Amino acid sequence: MAVLLLCAATLGACTKEKPGITWEQEKESVISSVEANRTAQQRADVAIEANSARLDELDAIKVSKRLKDLEKVNRAQQAQIDALTARIAKIGRVRGVAVTSAADNNIAPTHRTTPVKAPVAPPAASATESVVDRGAQAEAEKNAYTAAYLALKSGRFEEASRGFNEQLDAFPDGEYADQAWYWLGEARLAQRADDNALHAFKYVVDHYQESVKHAAALLKLGQLAESAGQKITATGYYSRLLKEHPENALAEQAQAALNDLQRDQGDAVGKEQ
Repeated sequence: MAVLLLCAATLGACTKEKPGITWEQEKESVISSVEANRTAQQRADVAIEANSARLDELDAIKVSKRLKDLEKVNRAQQAQIDALTARIAKIGRVRGVAVTSAADNNIAPTHRTTPVKAPVAPPAASATESVVDRGAQAEAEKNAYTAAYLALKSGRFEEASRGFNEQLDAFPDGEYADQAWYWLGEARLAQRADDNALHAFKYVVDHYQESVKHAAALLKLGQLAESAGQKITATGYYSRLLKEHPENALAEQAQAALNDLQRDQGDAVGKEQ
């Protein structure tokens, strides 16, 4: 009997349920977990948007840099095209220049490369076309003059002479014609072609009285005449420089040369006496 009571007590203890967690207690935990997940998701979304914006910004920077690089390449290619166009225009242009005859100057114009003929009158064109054409011609002349001048300053005298001749053939009345004639004379002097140099300087003196090189050409003519023993002719050129360009920096050189000539003439007269 005692054994039966003991078993019943044991079974009763085993069948007694433990107190469980209620839904009210679980509800707070679940809500907290959901809110935490939602906050984490929002943070992730913000991070994704920020990264996306940064990627867009980097893409924009890359595109902008690429566009700038392309613009530089385009400008360089356009410059090459313009240079080639100017070169083609210069080569294809009618060549002609009016020069003083050899009889008038007593100098054979052997340094010119083309026969003398009057420039061909261009056909009538609209105002816009004329402006564009004049601009292209001015740019082509400037390029030709610059190339010849740089050759002269680099000591490439034959190339410089050829370049100035070609410029004068293509643009006989151009903006740089007077200076091209003067520097052609300098190039010929460097080549020891004094007669041709004399012709170039005289062309500046006779045809470009308002040129910035007029005084320099007079001085060169005086020096060439003096070196050739033509003292009266040299005196005339020096005197003309002093009269027409008294404020020019070269006037001092002309005055000094003139003084030397006069002193030499005085010494010669004294010896004869």
